Amino acid sequence: MTQGRKRVLIIDTDPSGADEIRRLLKKQSHFIFYTAESLLPALDAIYSEPPDLIIVNQSLEGDGWKDLCSRIKADTVFGNLPILLILRPFEQGLKINWEDAPVDDYLKRPLDPKEIQSRISLTFARTARVRDANPLTRLPGNYSIMREIQARIDSESPFAVGYVDLDNFKSYNDKYGFLRGDEIIKMTARLLTNSIRKLDSPEAFIGHIGGDDFVFIVPSQKLDGVCQEVISNFDLIVVNFYDEEDRIRGYIDATNRKGKKERFPIMSVSIAIVTNQYRPIKHIGQVSAIAAELKKRVKSMRGSNYVKDMRGSKGIKG
Repeated sequence: MTQGRKRVLIIDTDPSGADEIRRLLKKQSHFIFYTAESLLPALDAIYSEPPDLIIVNQSLEGDGWKDLCSRIKADTVFGNLPILLILRPFEQGLKINWEDAPVDDYLKRPLDPKEIQSRISLTFARTARVRDANPLTRLPGNYSIMREIQARIDSESPFAVGYVDLDNFKSYNDKYGFLRGDEIIKMTARLLTNSIRKLDSPEAFIGHIGGDDFVFIVPSQKLDGVCQEVISNFDLIVVNFYDEEDRIRGYIDATNRKGKKERFPIMSVSIAIVTNQYRPIKHIGQVSAIAAELKKRVKSMRGSNYVKDMRGSKGIKG
């Protein structure tokens, strides 16, 4: 079982460096270590199996460590991952400009197991205080979501906030169990992350409210493409999470909220879009109220859909 254990990604061109950390912390059973030796494998590892902490050896060729850490910190989704830097011996006089260094803490050689443990524990504690990542998907949580939305409102630049909700998710959970339900949640997070990352936009953001509810923020002009891609990919993938019999029938039998047996279609995705493209948004409460209204409308539709608020647009009243 890996529940409750912290995943630590060690990035070092020399495999013996990772082996040394493993050896020094071999008694710390609450850590799961995995490794990468260069930029692209490191990014692949982060995207496919997000770690709780990244340890980078400064001995990466040239300023490779800085390029790598900067790339991680600039990422829309994973920029909040904490990074520990293992200093080269000649850098132990702390000549690094720490204000410009894209890391959260450092370790000095020779490595001491007690110091490594203390630094790692401190980093986790510090990170927990400043972020609210969802434990299942590692995506930013409610505090970060509200902060990001408020920042867009304050800037008065065009933006679109998408509220993503899965239809018939409860009935799936009831029949297949929470573990398989969690796989649906993680798949949705990956799907949204991939669609948002393709934009390569510093304005883009994705967060996880909780359960099967997500939020993304994109530039208004990118909205339709993102929604269409999310819906298309979700509908293509989600059927694979059903048993063959249910997949062929196109529905499952489950108990509804009133305790009665009911047929529920294959899961779909609903997206409610709040945008300041057609009317000004003054505060975050306005965003929440509009989103709640739109969610009712889009979830009443059959299958996967998205609806955006166009009130204020010429000729459109509601």
